[in-house]
Amino acid sequence: MSKTAFTKLSKASQVLVDACKALKQSGCIIEDRYWENLIDHKVVDIFNSNKKNQVDHALDFLASTDTETHDILLEHAETMSESCTLEKDGVYFDCLFIVIPVVAWTRFQIPSPALNLKTQTTLVTLLKKHISATSVEIAIHPQLCSVEQMPKSFDQTHLWCDALARQALNLPVNPLSSPKPPAEDVHMLADTRYVMAAFCVAQNQPIFKWQQASEHFAEQRQRCLQHWQEEALPLFRELLPACGLELPLPDAFYIGNREADKRIRFAALSASVQWLQNTLNIPAESFRATIAGIGEDQIKEYRIGFTFLDSHQVIYGCMWPLFSEEQEETIPETITESVQVLNMIEQLQANGIKHIICINEMLKPGLHEETDEPLFPNPAGELTYISAPDDFDDVDISSEQFH
Repeated sequence: MSKTAFTKLSKASQVLVDACKALKQSGCIIEDRYWENLIDHKVVDIFNSNKKNQVDHALDFLASTDTETHDILLEHAETMSESCTLEKDGVYFDCLFIVIPVVAWTRFQIPSPALNLKTQTTLVTLLKKHISATSVEIAIHPQLCSVEQMPKSFDQTHLWCDALARQALNLPVNPLSSPKPPAEDVHMLADTRYVMAAFCVAQNQPIFKWQQASEHFAEQRQRCLQHWQEEALPLFRELLPACGLELPLPDAFYIGNREADKRIRFAALSASVQWLQNTLNIPAESFRATIAGIGEDQIKEYRIGFTFLDSHQVIYGCMWPLFSEEQEETIPETITESVQVLNMIEQLQANGIKHIICINEMLKPGLHEETDEPLFPNPAGELTYISAPDDFDDVDISSEQFH
């Protein structure tokens, strides 16, 4: 640990770092609980103070000095910002900030509509039927939000959690301001919309329906998801017309966001193939997809380049980012050993792409990219820029965005 950098941290940040290091060194669950309790109290104290960025300063310091301790603090910062404890009439409640993700893809604009009272009531009914435990109180934020409209920091997440939880329990609350409208000039082929909510339940009681099962808890969770998808999908089709939709499981704020980010990759591939067919008026089997891993020392993401069957000219591209837990230290001998690549192949085939090439050699973008415009692989294993087909000069083939 750099003593000079450490002394530049505020006192509150120093205490957080020390407590997290102590937790890392702990050798028993009794001591673990002591440090965890201390860390949680210190984090909440910072959220409630006027110096909210002290958690971020501690994380920045640990990111370059002690990644294991960094992960400990990150977990506690996320946990304490997406949950809170409130008291009402002498009863203490556990409150959790929930996101209800909707993965959408379309060739049109994906809207972010407000949720009227009838829609909110229907959502609460469906959540109580399929997701929340029986005695949970629920409040819904009246806006289907884009990622740009979501809380951006730990203290903002904590503020939203507290406000929605108070609303669920009918406690005094300062109403949250309406999110700013999303940028209208950004056209997303695939994106995620979120309903934000709070679940509140008497302390130490189940908060999710699958916790109330007598056995086979993991199976119950999957059944809850299936029932949710079946009954909630018609409602979201009304809110997001002309969109292909997928409903991941409503869950706690951070894990819900991460799972939605993983699912958006599948939607982006579907949207890319649909866009190519609609724009060029050519069936999916007329295109070829080339998949390549991109990175320096290890694969950080995969990129898919689309060409015609008889050409190496990349006419469209799509990215498949990897999350930290998906990145492998060693590169497989054949790229198709990767679970992620198998997922891509399956998704492409489901959308009608029959000709798929997988490049075994990892490609290094640093040797090629000179601008912010990304490069995509062609069937020869070369990274190239996207360019319009010769017969379609009037077509805008710029790579559409997805979050």
